[in-house]
Amino acid sequence: MQQPINFTELALKDGENIEDFSFRPLDYEKDVELLYEWMHQKHIAPFWKLNLPMAEFKSWVHKSVEAEHKDCYIGSYEGNPVCYLIAYSVKEDPIKDYYDYQDQDLGMHLLIGPRSYLNKKDGLSIIRAMIIFLLKRYQTERIVGEPDIRNRIVIPILKEIGGEVLGRIELPNKKATLIVGEKSDVEERLRDKGIEVEVHTSIEPLGSELL
Repeated sequence: MQQPINFTELALKDGENIEDFSFRPLDYEKDVELLYEWMHQKHIAPFWKLNLPMAEFKSWVHKSVEAEHKDCYIGSYEGNPVCYLIAYSVKEDPIKDYYDYQDQDLGMHLLIGPRSYLNKKDGLSIIRAMIIFLLKRYQTERIVGEPDIRNRIVIPILKEIGGEVLGRIELPNKKATLIVGEKSDVEERLRDKGIEVEVHTSIEPLGSELL
């Protein structure tokens, strides 16, 4: 029997410019050292607060992989691992108490690992690809994010992609900006920018028990 495809490949075309991305589920054995390195970067540690000793960090990664209400992914840009992405069910998460949520809302946490990619051009491309991947992977109409209010790169990018800021909220571990992205708004921004999306390979099956 043929095994289900376990990765997604997509391309974003802006005129003659083509950017290739891929996303695959987090592999504990393969990715723990990469994530450990990223979590200790100066641009990540203040927000994620996971610059832990390796033993404690491995325990956190293991729990993340095993959690039933969330899925974890590594994303690559032009063949290079660049981002970590967590998708989670809002209705199974405390964030549901902070806004008028819908049962099919999908929550996300994200980071860009290598500091060299954390600029407006690459950051926009990578985060846009993450959003497109989640919309297609989970067949959802809304994605919810709650970045730290200090994050001056991710918040403007989410707004440019089509996210709407609902306000600031006080979470147990941070002060956050609550942002909701409607699928229709994201697709409208893509059309306005003249960006075409080509999905070459998709994780199978589409959808998930998350929603």
